[in-house]
This record gives sequence, C-alpha cells and structure tokens, in this order.
Amino acid sequence: MGYKQEVRRRYSTVQIFAIAFSIMGLVPSIASTIAFSLPAGPAGMVWGWFTASILIFFVGLAMADMASAMPTAGGLYWWTHYFAAPKWKNPLSFLVGYSNTLGLIGGICSVDYTLSLLILACISIARDGTWSASNGTIYGLYAGLIVIHAAATILLSTSMPRIQTACIWINAALIIATVVALPVGKVARLGRDSLNSGSYVFTHVENLSNWPTGWTFVLAFMSPIWSIGFFDSCVHMSEEAVDAARAVPRGILFSAGSACVLGFLVLSVLAAVMDPVVGNTLGTVFGQPMAQIYYDALGKSGALGFMAVLILIQFLIGLSLVRL
Repeated sequence: MGYKQEVRRRYSTVQIFAIAFSIMGLVPSIASTIAFSLPAGPAGMVWGWFTASILIFFVGLAMADMASAMPTAGGLYWWTHYFAAPKWKNPLSFLVGYSNTLGLIGGICSVDYTLSLLILACISIARDGTWSASNGTIYGLYAGLIVIHAAATILLSTSMPRIQTACIWINAALIIATVVALPVGKVARLGRDSLNSGSYVFTHVENLSNWPTGWTFVLAFMSPIWSIGFFDSCVHMSEEAVDAARAVPRGILFSAGSACVLGFLVLSVLAAVMDPVVGNTLGTVFGQPMAQIYYDALGKSGALGFMAVLILIQFLIGLSLVRL
C-alpha cells in the first residue's frame, strides 16, 4: 500500500483472535460492567446484551471488510484519509485517530480501575463483608496497577504472542466453569428451588435507575459496548500478522461473534443464580455485584477462587491493551 514493512510478522490468525478475545475478557468484562445492566432487571441485562452485541457485530463486519482489503495498523484513520473527500481527509483522519487513541488510554484506565475493585472485593469477602475500601485505597491500588502494567509490557514484549494464546484457554476455562459451577454449586448448597425460573431470567424487568424503563434498558447496552468494543485491536496488529488480509478480518469476526453468543449464555446463567431481589446484588457490601453473585452461589471459598481467576484475566486484559 505504498510504505515499507518495518515490524516482524509473527502473529498467527489464532494469536490475532486471541488479542481481541483476551482484551474482551468476557467474564471479567461482564463483572466490571454488570452494575450498568442490573438496574434493568434480569431481562434487561440479558436482552440488552443480545441486542447491542448484534448491532456491534454489524460494525465488525464492515471493519473486517475494510481490513481484508487494506490491512494496516493505522486502519481506522488510514481508511478515513483514503476514502474522505480531499477537503476533509486531514481533519477527519486526525479526529478518528486521536479519538481512538484516547479510547485506548481510557481503556487501560478503566481496566485497572475495575481490577482494583475486584482485588479489594476479595479482601472484603475474606473479611466477611466487615471491611470496605476507601476512595484513597482504591485510587492508590489503581495507580500502582498502571505502573505494573507499563513495566510488565516492556519486560514481556517478546513473550506476548504466547501469552495471548494462553489467554484464549484461560478465558474459555473461566466461561465454562462459570456456566457450570454457579448453578451446580447453588443447587448443591441451597436446593433446586434456589434457582430462578426461565420466566424470571428472560421476562422479568425492573427499573432501579432514575431514568424511564426504556432508557434503563438502553443503559444495559454499556456492558456489551465496553466488553466487545475492542475488536478493532485486531486492526492495530495488522503489521505484525502473518497473512494479514485473512488473519485480521477473521480475528474481528470470530472475537465479536463468540462474545455475542457466550456473553448471552453467561448472563443468562448469572440471572438464574442471582438473588431474585436485584437491589441486594446491586447494593452489595463487597462493592462488586459479580462478587456477590459468586458468593451467593458458591459461598466464601468458591467466590474467592473464582474472583482470583477474574483478577488474573483482568490483569492480562490490561497487558494486552497496553501492548497495542
């Protein structure tokens, strides 16, 4: 496309997919954003994900088409400059490029902020909810995680392809474990009647916000938007992908498509095992609704075990994001 190849192509199609899939980190991302979905009730949480993820997938289709024709790391702003009218080439490509950059900067900030909440929720669970973190503690841990991620990305740069591949298996294992262990664990502890009915999961609507019910449903879109929105990370790795014209679009479609289906499955299971009084989960003493769902279904030890895996994956998400 008129410029010299500068970086080494060492990422396979699977590894390109792994970058996007690991940044999405489905279960940790749902955990990080579930507070936006819960106010709409279980039906709003589940169907809000499904609706938004389908719309996001169509965006992914368009981006995959562009990436198959012109795979370049600057994709979004490069394509804008290529197709825009001469008068608008520079301002539009500048706007797209820097808004994308700001999104990535904000992305690592939000990942490490939610990671700090997950870590502190574990401490709260370990102390049976008798301790909660102050704002200063949350910020101090968040700032420390930013520094750790920066240092780790520099030191582990040559190992990143292998780390990305490992992320696929860790994420897949957590999804399977969550879908299986939560209902089985809750039935074992409290009996079959402790599970919520299908009618509750797919039709029960609430409104625990100050917005009209319709807008509360739309706010549930925040979870899939935040979780699935980083499929464009495949585009940024175009210069390091083997057979980029195939690897990049496949990475986009596989990651966005799998997140749509698997996210719907995970949220359906969460709605089935959560406290039927949604406000109890949303206002948890642990400061993290997902921690409360794990605790209710699996007890203290099970919740700590799953939260530890969530923390690991969330850290790897930040590592992948800084790598971009």
